[in-house]
Amino acid sequence: MAENTLSGRIIKSTGGLYTVEAKDGGIYECRAKGAFKIEKLTPLTGDNVKFTAFEDKSGFITDIEDRKNAFVRPAVANVDTFIIVAASAKPEPDLYILDKLTAVAKFNNTDVLLLINKCDIKNADALKSIYLNAGIDTVCLSAANIDENKEIFEKIREKIKGKTCFFSGASGVGKTSILNALYPGFELETGEISKKISRGKHTTRVSTLYKVDENTYIGDTPGFSLVDVVNYNMLTLDGLLTSFPDIEKYAKNCLYSDCTHLCEDGCSVMEAQKQGKIEKTRHESYVKLYGELKKVKPWDK
Repeated sequence: MAENTLSGRIIKSTGGLYTVEAKDGGIYECRAKGAFKIEKLTPLTGDNVKFTAFEDKSGFITDIEDRKNAFVRPAVANVDTFIIVAASAKPEPDLYILDKLTAVAKFNNTDVLLLINKCDIKNADALKSIYLNAGIDTVCLSAANIDENKEIFEKIREKIKGKTCFFSGASGVGKTSILNALYPGFELETGEISKKISRGKHTTRVSTLYKVDENTYIGDTPGFSLVDVVNYNMLTLDGLLTSFPDIEKYAKNCLYSDCTHLCEDGCSVMEAQKQGKIEKTRHESYVKLYGELKKVKPWDK
């Protein structure tokens, strides 16, 4: 059987079988070389790879290029932007989950776009202000009113064009509705995503990237908002402060070199929080995450 060495990207992975899109657009079903197990390296959806391609559209992954980032759950790599979807109401937003997700994204060198949906039900200006003040790109919208939000959806499409993005959000926030509003012709694929990520007892978790255009890919990450980021080592105590840039900005002026910025008298972070320069809810999340990360022992990693 004739073979050829090609470069491509993994767009789906399940059960040791990897769907790779070659740079010429060809799709190949590939296995991975056994040496990856020895190297404790697992190919991930989003990986740029080199593979041996055969005429029957099968292949064999031989090399994984350096990654920008990588996540355990979801098992994806080279993410440019996490699009976190929340609702202004029904359900009420959980600010700790939002802060945890944004911190994980920042820690892993990933941009964040926060979409606050259902703003036709409840005004979300206060919520938007919290995250804009934290330096997070935040957009209010209503997926139920597509015509009235056409310009907003167009701006979102421009923000994510040419990027690899994964959507994340709790059940009921309208993530699927937003995806369909952004890409009307994508409805079938969105339905397929929903089926594949269902929590059935025997359901296999599948990480899939869907191609919007030549350089734009989107995926869905239902488990990302639910996973224990601490035990999966998606965030570390040493990296916590830089994962809250709105807090780090004031920590740089702290008089105490060993300050934890939790509650210490004279701490510049505490003073900034009292003055309203740091949102109270953001600092509360920082303190809670610090406590969780502090409990992690070196042998637990």
